[in-house]
Amino acid sequence: MSSVTLEFLQDLLKIDYPDVTVQDFEGAPGSKRGDNYTSMVYRITLKGFKKDSERTDPWTGSIIYKCLPESTLRRNTFKSDELFCNEVAFYTKIWPKLSSFQDHWNLANPFKGIPKCYLAQNDLVVLKDLKELGFVMPDRQQGLSVEQCYSVLKNLAQFHALSLAMKCHSPEEFYELLNIQDGISEVFFVSKNEEYYRSYYIQATQNAISMVAEELKDSSGKDKYLDKFKSFCSEDTFFRSMVDMVSPREPFAVICHGDCWTNNLQFRYKDGEIAEMYIVDFQLARYASPALDLCYLIYLCLDRHQRADHVASLLDYYTDELYERVVAMGGSAIFDRDTLASMIQDEFRNSSRFGLGTALDMYPIMTCDSDEAPNVYQEKETEANSSEESAKPVWTSNAVCRKKMTDLVVELVDQGLL
Repeated sequence: MSSVTLEFLQDLLKIDYPDVTVQDFEGAPGSKRGDNYTSMVYRITLKGFKKDSERTDPWTGSIIYKCLPESTLRRNTFKSDELFCNEVAFYTKIWPKLSSFQDHWNLANPFKGIPKCYLAQNDLVVLKDLKELGFVMPDRQQGLSVEQCYSVLKNLAQFHALSLAMKCHSPEEFYELLNIQDGISEVFFVSKNEEYYRSYYIQATQNAISMVAEELKDSSGKDKYLDKFKSFCSEDTFFRSMVDMVSPREPFAVICHGDCWTNNLQFRYKDGEIAEMYIVDFQLARYASPALDLCYLIYLCLDRHQRADHVASLLDYYTDELYERVVAMGGSAIFDRDTLASMIQDEFRNSSRFGLGTALDMYPIMTCDSDEAPNVYQEKETEANSSEESAKPVWTSNAVCRKKMTDLVVELVDQGLL
């Protein structure tokens, strides 16, 4: 944050706040340890005055300032530089094009659940502070309520629909958004990263297998579940299977958010009900099956009982929202409702192993105590602290994590999906 000055902030806000003069600012971490891994997030509070033709009043505000970690090791481990390029591409190119396409249809309720971006460049992103508007982030250790999940699915359906409709009406313009030079691209699960992440995922899968083995130690079905899980976690096939699952399959591929878990979801409530929600952090945006976002959300953020009771209705709700929005943008010839429902069901089942693959990494992140998580705000490494320890996946042995991991393995095996 050393490059932040009053002049920088004044210039940043001049369009939205032309009558405001910023006089002072203060920065503080915008997320707790364990809530963020690939970038440093600061909340900058601003003080100044607002002057119109008749009076001068005190003014306060805030913005979110995201920048690359100072730790080179952490940046390399989590591909932070590439992730930043993805998010910059999203805010400077992808979202403006999708938003412009949406405006063409004069929708009664256009999708707008993405925060305003003031600036996006290769090493920083500056965003509207949603907390200032009354938005709150769910507790990562608690997951989501079913009500919250419906709200997220509505937003995802509207977001995914933009890709399907734009591909139908402006295919050349749409596919240019995926230009390798300045578009979005898969960051993690690409073949060239297999050796780079080999030790990372060997450790992550071993940790997960140990959790499941411990949880099932007194179960008569232990071997059935563990054998299938170990096969999925095989060093020879795990990473390549994840690469295969993120590869786009036409005609149903869309621009996905890529990281739909509690910490990237913001809700505003009115009279105890969800009034609106935003999706934040597009560093993992990818072009792939929309079911990857659905599996990420449903398998990571809901527990086994919630899934058992609600998955069918959640997918139906998403299907209805997606279909209605595509039709509203002149895409009635793309899919009929029944075909779309069948495709979503098939894609969700086929992508279920992707949900498990992300859970290996994410369940420990979601359930660990803050002091078990890496400190993304650490200073640049010295010889004393630059060990490879920082490059390992988060490890926690808490009972909640063991149960979540085991529940998902048992669920997928029992459903014939693993």
